[in-house]
Amino acid sequence: MMFDIKMEYKRFQRMNYTFKTAEEARRVLGIEGTDPSEVFSLTFFVPLCSLLVWLAASIMPISNKAIQLLELCIINVIMLMALTLFEDHLQIVLGILVFLIFVLLYIAILTNSTDKKIKYILKDVSLPIRNINRDFVTGYRGHLLLATATSILAVDFNFFPVRFAKTETYGWSMMDAGVGSFILLQGLCSSHGKSLTAHHSLKKCFMSSFPIFLLGFIRLAATTAVGYHKVVPEYGIHWNFFFTFALTKIICYTTLYVIKLPAGLLAVATVAIHQLLLSKAGLAALIVSEMRRNFFEANKEGIGSLLGFVTLYFCGVQLGKIVWKQGYKISDYMKLLLKLCAIGAAGWMMMYLFHFFLQPISRRMANLPYCIWVLALVSLQLAIHLCQEIIITILCKILKNNFCEFLLWKVINYNALFYFLFSNLLTGLVNLSVKTAKASTLKSFIILILYQTILTASALINYKFSFKLKFW
Repeated sequence: MMFDIKMEYKRFQRMNYTFKTAEEARRVLGIEGTDPSEVFSLTFFVPLCSLLVWLAASIMPISNKAIQLLELCIINVIMLMALTLFEDHLQIVLGILVFLIFVLLYIAILTNSTDKKIKYILKDVSLPIRNINRDFVTGYRGHLLLATATSILAVDFNFFPVRFAKTETYGWSMMDAGVGSFILLQGLCSSHGKSLTAHHSLKKCFMSSFPIFLLGFIRLAATTAVGYHKVVPEYGIHWNFFFTFALTKIICYTTLYVIKLPAGLLAVATVAIHQLLLSKAGLAALIVSEMRRNFFEANKEGIGSLLGFVTLYFCGVQLGKIVWKQGYKISDYMKLLLKLCAIGAAGWMMMYLFHFFLQPISRRMANLPYCIWVLALVSLQLAIHLCQEIIITILCKILKNNFCEFLLWKVINYNALFYFLFSNLLTGLVNLSVKTAKASTLKSFIILILYQTILTASALINYKFSFKLKFW
């Protein structure tokens, strides 16, 4: 299927057909994303690269600053190449990364002669290790923000695979997963997700959500004023992600504050109501129709999918209660790893079941199969990042190395909102300055490398001078 799509895309290019946006390409070619396993496979690149950098640093006598510079360069470039130039050879590149990791691991262990210590650490599961809860969640959050920032500009270039872009109505894609993952992660990192009862405040929630609403209106006014291309079936004519994010936060926070019920139970109730509206009340038919006669119909995608994103926020809160309540022993983290894998595996099977027998998965509607897929995918992605942190922590003890904190995730998460907003601003500026649809592969790659460099440099400057723009 993927081969036929790519051949068809090339056929259109030979006919000198110019796609103005990736959305137009998807409509003309009738593409409905990719397979969910391919979306999941993209998760492994960053954790494997982080592990590779750490192992290389443990062998070579280089400073922490050199390690961090190496990390910044490798992870940014690998992320970009995985989404563009490597898209036809993902499994081969993953295999090469795994092979290199085993080679470096063998060299590191061989040079340290630590066989007895390895057996002791692996045998004594009660051995305490550092608190890595915050590190692996921070790593995943930074990974998600980096992938989002890279994708929102890369999607406008022709060498970005159209199957990774947002689907028209039904199907799986990498960018579809990113939207839901972002909402779920906010629930996981919220005060409710962390069970910080002292931090629950409706006033603070409304005050922090107001600027996000304001950003939504600013984006709407700016894109309208400059005639920036807008994908209407994504959220609607006037709606955008900022409105969805702000309303989701307010609805969920208020509900959890007033109704003292478990977030998991609220998620089940919310998604059941939402799916009934889609399947039985005609909401799904309305969303896929061409009618836009009033404000609701003009923004039916954004408004109609809101309950689905509310469900994902509740799921994030419930997942947070599993993630954050954790001991500091190897056995505790192994149990958490198994729990995340179990949630991911169960969700993956249920997602297929509902996709085939209830309604095809749809990010546009944020229906039941979509919510289950995002929950399963985030659980498995968190498991991968947790596994990476466990491996590095154990290797620190084995090789007697001090742990070098990964700088990229630290600086991105320090000022996450600024990073996200600045990436959107740069994306708009590039699209207004360059005809991205006509850019060659080399030119596209150079522009994106410069874009990533500017983003990373700005994050480093913010971190160094303690500048923090925070609304949530």
